[in-house]
Amino acid sequence: MKRFLSFIVLAVLVVTLLPLQAMSETWYVYTANGKTLNLRDPYTNRVIGHIPYGTALEPDSNLSTQTAAYVTYNGVTGFAQWRFLQKDPPKPLAGVQTPAPVAVAPAIEAPNSKSGNIIYQGSGYEITAHGAYIQYANKKNRGEGQKYETLFVNAEDNIVITPDVPKGKKIDYWVINGARYDFSTTVKYLRMTDADDNFDFEVVYTKSVSQTLISPEDIQLARNDDIKEIQTRHAKLSHMTEQLKRGGGWMDSFDFTQDYINKATNRIEPGGQITAQVKATVGKNQKVRGWKFNETKLYPSATINYFTVRTLNTSMTYEPIFKSVATVTDPPTQRQPPVEVPAFYRVSCINCTFSGGGHTNATSGIVPAGTKITVTNKSGSTEVSEWQVNGSTLYRSVSIGGKKGQKLKVRNTSNTITRTINKDTTIRCLGIIN
Repeated sequence: MKRFLSFIVLAVLVVTLLPLQAMSETWYVYTANGKTLNLRDPYTNRVIGHIPYGTALEPDSNLSTQTAAYVTYNGVTGFAQWRFLQKDPPKPLAGVQTPAPVAVAPAIEAPNSKSGNIIYQGSGYEITAHGAYIQYANKKNRGEGQKYETLFVNAEDNIVITPDVPKGKKIDYWVINGARYDFSTTVKYLRMTDADDNFDFEVVYTKSVSQTLISPEDIQLARNDDIKEIQTRHAKLSHMTEQLKRGGGWMDSFDFTQDYINKATNRIEPGGQITAQVKATVGKNQKVRGWKFNETKLYPSATINYFTVRTLNTSMTYEPIFKSVATVTDPPTQRQPPVEVPAFYRVSCINCTFSGGGHTNATSGIVPAGTKITVTNKSGSTEVSEWQVNGSTLYRSVSIGGKKGQKLKVRNTSNTITRTINKDTTIRCLGIIN
């Protein structure tokens, strides 16, 4: 009987220790090109860290999945894909610094460091590269130092996206935020500053298929009534035929929210997407240095006077960035100062409509900076509980005891409000539910 009980106790100990043994297994980061491995947040799947090639990790077998290992690196915990982990320490790669084979990696460098492993954890704008890598720009505006697949940046950051050209391949086209861009000449790298949104860059090579291009079918499945408009500043746009030939004349802007007539073919096109050529209006002694995609500035490796964007599925404003070209025949007094271009911002209303800036009872639209709009309750209730502007509750001051009495801040419950627009603004009206 005692021997049987001893066997039971031994079996229980073995079963109990098995998970601990699995948890203590060491795996090593291995990427074929020596790049860092993304560490992703367990709840949002956002990239929260970058683990260097060769780093030793101890996955938690209880929390890992079939496709992702649950690991901790530099005090940050998240998921990393199993396919980039192996049991044996990887061989050193030329030009790639491999950490010592221990479970504890070097300390994190300060955010905004140009060689740190984690940049802007969960903050700023997320920039992702496929078939390319991201680096911070040096003083000559070329990529230098640590290479990243994903990077969080702020508007003041200066980064470079460089194609990682496979052997025997050539650059075919770029895909930016799911839309294809065919530039007037080959772009060998893109420098980016003044980021105002997340960007997803992909470089597609000859005889290759894009992994991030949004198909026309998916665009139609996700289509809604949000306003979609392509606009140009100091440039023009034209519709295209199926053979990508221009037609129908040049325009400054075009609304493709609903189905529309393609001016190049005189056929009805499904709304929610557009294919167009955008061409800079180049003045005397001017040269195109780069392009603004909304407010983000992109500087290609070569002069791009025009480009074709295919199946664009979101509102976009394109503007060339000019560089003055001096000539010996033009005295300095004849040079004109740069033209001030008015800014435009998007207004979106939820449970409300707005009027102003050329719009009447609209739910969304683009208005010039400084436009005063009137917003009206359309919540379905005759009484307003509160207004929210860009996620913040709108308050107003009331006086108790006359003009000189105490002033209190209370929620604004008026059925109409006015706002002056100087940035992208989302307004939500919450009605009282009886």
